[in-house]
Amino acid sequence: PIPVGIDVQVESIDSISEVDMDFTMTLYLRHYWKDERLSFRSNKNKSMTFDGRLLKKIWVPDVFFVHSKRSFIHDTTVENVMLRVYPDGNVLFSLRITVSAMCFMDFSRFPLDTQNCSLELESCKF
Repeated sequence: PIPVGIDVQVESIDSISEVDMDFTMTLYLRHYWKDERLSFRSNKNKSMTFDGRLLKKIWVPDVFFVHSKRSFIHDTTVENVMLRVYPDGNVLFSLRITVSAMCFMDFSRFPLDTQNCSLELESCKF
């Protein structure tokens, strides 16, 4: 197994719908891991950065959003995906994503209610 670190930076909370019981947010999803097969010798480069085309040729984590209704990776003007590889094989994989997810709301105490919407991530195959 390869330990994978993940962090999320929320760019914006775009909408919250009481009618559809969902919320939409735009975020940066970053993955960190080490794959020594990608290590390289370099005296000049501290890292190499690639676009999304290399992702089809290497292993990447299989993270998904639980209770997601729809999501997309931004692609204006190019796909908002970045892969950075360091000489020691450390990898940073970053995506800019908008995701709409379910939010189970309880309005039984309205107007004194409080709602909590969470965005959960899981591994698809683990």
